[in-house]
Amino acid sequence: MTLTNLKLQWSPTSAPTASSRYDDIWLIESSVAWAVNSDGHVLKTTDGGASWDIKFRARITNNNNAVYLRCVSFANPLKGWVGTLTPEVRLYHTIDGGENWQAVENIPEEAPVAVCGLYAVNDSVIYASGTNFPDQVARMMKSVDGGATWTAWDMSQYASNLIDVYFPTPERGWVVGGISDKENPDYKDLTPVVLYTEDGGRTWENRVENLSFPQGEWGWKIHFLNDEIGFVSLENFQEAAILKTTDGGQSWVRLPVQGNANLEGVGFINETQGWVGGWGDENFEKGTSSVTRDGGKTWENADEIGKFINRFRFLGNPVSVGYAAGQTVYKYSEAPRAAVLGERVVPTRFLETVTPKEYDKSVPIEYTLAKAASRVTIHIWNRFGKQVRKLIDENEQSAGSKSVVWDGTDDKGDRLPSGIYIYRLTVDGEGESRVIHLHQ
Repeated sequence: MTLTNLKLQWSPTSAPTASSRYDDIWLIESSVAWAVNSDGHVLKTTDGGASWDIKFRARITNNNNAVYLRCVSFANPLKGWVGTLTPEVRLYHTIDGGENWQAVENIPEEAPVAVCGLYAVNDSVIYASGTNFPDQVARMMKSVDGGATWTAWDMSQYASNLIDVYFPTPERGWVVGGISDKENPDYKDLTPVVLYTEDGGRTWENRVENLSFPQGEWGWKIHFLNDEIGFVSLENFQEAAILKTTDGGQSWVRLPVQGNANLEGVGFINETQGWVGGWGDENFEKGTSSVTRDGGKTWENADEIGKFINRFRFLGNPVSVGYAAGQTVYKYSEAPRAAVLGERVVPTRFLETVTPKEYDKSVPIEYTLAKAASRVTIHIWNRFGKQVRKLIDENEQSAGSKSVVWDGTDDKGDRLPSGIYIYRLTVDGEGESRVIHLHQ
């Protein structure tokens, strides 16, 4: 019989709302957690989400590009890493609990160009996977000496893109993504891979190669309850489904998720009750969450728990606390919802409110500087975090209201396709982002 604490409920923490979202979260203990978001911030809470401190702000690179933070993992309370989607600086590292962060400079040539997944197994062994972009080579890297040195290798024989990685032991682990037999695949050409290794990544087996999948679907996040029961969320612009195993990953079954699409986050507190979240539809706008209470057979809407969720993490057996990274950081606990809501702070800094979110052909970006700024930049990414435009990079801007127009083109001057884009304004190192839908 599965035991569930009926007093546990989801509620938003006091983490500032990220204009795109929080992409990842990592738990040290029930009251200590780390999160990364689209504003380029690494945040930490030591009081269970009642308050958050920004411990790191992603800097502009030497080539004047902005850094997009994607994932976070800690080996112990002092030593941790943050992965990015920016080829120039793919990893940051701290050895003092996040008080100081340094770019990892000894990245091997064969490393993923964008680090989408990180997993610190222990103080010595760390794995990284990427990239989500199917037009780039799928690769992995690892360290067996606590990050002092790294090795990397090509995974293109197994996958066309790779996202999340999970290793319960230094030698045995998983990585998920998609594969296509086309020479230059797009997302619409992919089908899922769930790759398993028992020798530290030297050889891999696709544990779902015998399953039937729709094209345009790939693995996104991994969540194991224990050695036997595990789940993988499947990203698909038009549909929603998860994979479930009850035999330690020897076999998997695809379970459709009714009333949702474009999934990313997946998390279960026991074999029967769990949640999924993500973008919610092919336009990346609804942010729908869903809940199951029968192990994934049927699903209901669960937007009340939070929206745009990319990651769930839980602690305890049975589960005593959980966190989710989405539009903000959400917490699963006995804390009353109203108390947490009352403590939330949503700061306004530079950007004007973006309404409507949809634009035709061009996007006006308005912002206000309360005081003169030494440097102001605006960078633009597509919906998967790939930088497409460096719009402005200006020194010595005066105080006052400002406006700039993005014409919907990339750095080469080519018109980009219609879709969701993320732009970030950075003022003297402080970043703020927005999500817009551009119609071309």
